[in-house]
Amino acid sequence: MTTTSPHTPPLTTSTDHAADGAAWVRLLAWLTGIIAAVEVIFLGMIATVVPPIAAGIVLTIVGLVVVRRARRVGIAILGLTSLLLLLGFAPFAASHLGHPESAIDFTHAVIGTVGRLLAVIAAVGAWRKASPAGARRLAVAAIGIACLTVAISSIAMLVSTGDTAQADDVPTVIADSYFADTISVTSGDTLYVDNTDVFRHTFTVVDTTIDVELPASVGVRVPIELPAGVYDVICDIPGHEHMTATLEVE
Repeated sequence: MTTTSPHTPPLTTSTDHAADGAAWVRLLAWLTGIIAAVEVIFLGMIATVVPPIAAGIVLTIVGLVVVRRARRVGIAILGLTSLLLLLGFAPFAASHLGHPESAIDFTHAVIGTVGRLLAVIAAVGAWRKASPAGARRLAVAAIGIACLTVAISSIAMLVSTGDTAQADDVPTVIADSYFADTISVTSGDTLYVDNTDVFRHTFTVVDTTIDVELPASVGVRVPIELPAGVYDVICDIPGHEHMTATLEVE
């Protein structure tokens, strides 16, 4: 008499598919949560509400709450928010990515671009429930980029030095992201522009060749070789349009 054993199905990885999606969702939540926290700190430092950034923070919080109950909806909110902010932030980031000596601006620019790009990739992985191995690799990449950002900025700050004010320089100060309203000099004088902010600025005299980079917490000597007259001074960095002054040259 022969007996037949019931067919035993092969071991399946029924939880693997869910686990794959969960790994990517966790990574997405970590990335977007850290970026939102950094943005809160940044807004606190500049003491100004930037509507797109504030809206992004709110949407990120909503997405983090929703993803726990309606995963697909939460992934969509976090992914689309990251993508829109990535595209909108590009003009601002471009002006700071080449200036690692200004640590706050540089770090914020890296987080705003690379961090959000990684978040978009994580959202795609979470939506498609991709292999968790990919999520681990992306997490390692994120940590590596963060360490590299700190290292580059630290080295740049160490080697970057400003000018030393001379006795006959005409001093002017940038504080709280504002110039002095009026700056008076005589043609041939050297203006010593002391940037006391932890953010980078420029000292740009409109319709002239004077366009000086001012790293964070650095003073720079600016020769004023201009005909007598009144000139407009601006900070030529996106988002700093409120920084204006009048330069009076005698």
